[in-house]
Amino acid sequence: MITNQPNRVLKLLNNTYVVQTKLGDILVNSPPETLKYLRSEGISIPKFVLLPPDIPVGQQLGSSGFVYLGINYASVEFLLYANYFFNGEDQTCIITVTEDQKQRLEQILQETIAGPAENAEYFPHPWVKRECAAMSFYPPLGRVTQSDDLAKIRSLEMDGGNLGEQVEIVLQGQEYIFFEDGVEIARVSTLIDEIPMPLMLAPPHPIQRQEITLQFIGGSDGFDPEGITTCFLAYFGATGEDTATLFDAAAYLRMRLGNLGIAPNQISEVFISHLHEDHIAGLPELLLMGGCRIRVITSETIYRSLLRVLSAMLALPQEDIAVLFDFSPLEPDYPLQIDGKRFEAVYAIHTIPTLAVRVNGLCYSGDMRYDEYWFEDLEKQGILSATRKQQLLEFAQGASILVQDAGGGTIHTAVTSEVLDSLANKSQHIILTHAPKQAQQLPDSHKSWKNIVFAEHGMVTSVGQAIAPTGQAEKLETISACPLYSRLSIAERNSLAQKATITEWKTGETILELGDRCDGAVYIVHTGLAEVWDGSKRVQVAGRGTSIGERCALMGNTYSLAVIAHGPVKLLRLESEIFQAIAKRLGLQSAIERAERLWDHPIFHRLPWVMLLDLALDFQPWHLPTGRLLFEYGKMGHECYMLISGAVTIFDKDLNPLGILNEDGEFFGARSVLFNQPRNAYACVSADAEIWVLPASALMRLQFVYPGVILHLRAVELSRQGMPPLVSALNLVP
Repeated sequence: MITNQPNRVLKLLNNTYVVQTKLGDILVNSPPETLKYLRSEGISIPKFVLLPPDIPVGQQLGSSGFVYLGINYASVEFLLYANYFFNGEDQTCIITVTEDQKQRLEQILQETIAGPAENAEYFPHPWVKRECAAMSFYPPLGRVTQSDDLAKIRSLEMDGGNLGEQVEIVLQGQEYIFFEDGVEIARVSTLIDEIPMPLMLAPPHPIQRQEITLQFIGGSDGFDPEGITTCFLAYFGATGEDTATLFDAAAYLRMRLGNLGIAPNQISEVFISHLHEDHIAGLPELLLMGGCRIRVITSETIYRSLLRVLSAMLALPQEDIAVLFDFSPLEPDYPLQIDGKRFEAVYAIHTIPTLAVRVNGLCYSGDMRYDEYWFEDLEKQGILSATRKQQLLEFAQGASILVQDAGGGTIHTAVTSEVLDSLANKSQHIILTHAPKQAQQLPDSHKSWKNIVFAEHGMVTSVGQAIAPTGQAEKLETISACPLYSRLSIAERNSLAQKATITEWKTGETILELGDRCDGAVYIVHTGLAEVWDGSKRVQVAGRGTSIGERCALMGNTYSLAVIAHGPVKLLRLESEIFQAIAKRLGLQSAIERAERLWDHPIFHRLPWVMLLDLALDFQPWHLPTGRLLFEYGKMGHECYMLISGAVTIFDKDLNPLGILNEDGEFFGARSVLFNQPRNAYACVSADAEIWVLPASALMRLQFVYPGVILHLRAVELSRQGMPPLVSALNLVP
């Protein structure tokens, strides 16, 4: 008997649902900031969380495991904290589809809640574990809190879907079916097909650059529904007009950067203080979907832990995660010098390994609990040495500006007169972060102090000598942020910046109308965000450096998608004659057909067409006759391939046939190039074929421009390990 009751299902933001059962509410899917959204809507935190099936490797760029288009839909850490510490020590039941997912989630929670499990992981600073244990001690338990205190994890595969009291979950095809007493009460799709949106965006404010300029994406904590978690950009005088260092990575980072008029390639490096969810939620998106390769700065201990976390999120080996970004180790007593910036670090005291950092005159405490009386108590207990205590006391000494955690409670800095007096003796300016709006209150003794403020999202503050603006630099940076136009020389881009005009659009205004005839002009998002709609479905949210309108301008037809201003937005407009000159210079007409084929490919269909046009320029079409040997066993490869038509037969080293490739869109031959290994088979054209070749030089460019594409190719090749290299990316689509 089917009695599906729609009122049992509450559809929320970002592909999330709450299903009401007699056992309690069940949250389906958990992208970042779900807790904030629930609290903003006055919805009680469910005690059950049902996670989505893994997205198969190779099905969609920027997606693997729990991660869909760079967003982790198993972002449960703060739900666990809320249920346990705020709701009477309630344990959350997390339900995965497979046992493998369960084990991977256990790994994520181990690293993010308790830190590395093995003592050896803390080398060469074993005392860090002792300090973390002192911070994590929970008196009601009489010991350190562990992840399994907060969560019970079960899988449908091994534990079944019966949750008790005759409440059962069954996965059938692409739906979860919910039963009570054997009667169906609800169905929820497992598909994640909405573009996720943050609860709020930081408003853009004008920036008057000085020696050190800070721009806050967020300044609150992971619980606050009215604030964005602490994350900020720092511009240093000697590092260029628009190049910034990012400190930690808030969720929905690309959109939040875009709303501030910042392209990901303007970030020179990302400093990661620690691995709590509110500090790294946006990192997978930046790595997979940011459109550039980034440098990550943190300690070796935190880096190794980060690889384990990302590996578990993405269901990929750690060595494949490591190729996504450049890592620069920052250890206490070993400063790091990058582009005129001197990074120095000490371990802060927190529940998991955490770095406090100093960059030139800026200090950032991470989630350090700064409390001199507590430090003295820890010294008496033998947890801190006298030298270590002094290191913590003196780290911010002489800083021009200090960004200090002020979350209060037992594991964050409390805002007291004594703490503020001590910090003011060390730094000229103090910005207090990690505090929700309702807790942003200075003691009466310090309310009149002008050099102590609370950070709020969008806030801009500067210290030091003013830096004069450089005129055309902002337009040039926008053009350079678009990979297609970055193929031009700097002189050509500078000329283009001078010719581009700025157009302004109001919130909700239609920039391009579906079905309208285009006038040949193209646009590049300069500041703000532009939404791309396919009928009634939002398919993209474009930020700075994203170009729109090329398809229509090149093909001379009508707009196939609509573009609407998400908020106030400025676009660079390139008139038809200007763009056509660029098209001729880059040979874009010859790549249109290849871009169209990529657009029809299920792996690439969610990407901007201009990105596919850029990728298409790197593919070299070959038309090969039957009998042509494509590559040989034992030889090093210098390219990989995409089959468009015809057939290719694969042979083992003894020339025994292994199988035939004959599907349009099949990637093959990448393993040798990607893993620097000799070819493990022969490949011969067995029916006249069109094959697109991606040479090693183009793959090298992809490492820096589209690291997510490289990860995708590596993932497809890894799926073939131990088998003939015949598994099609298309066959991986259910």
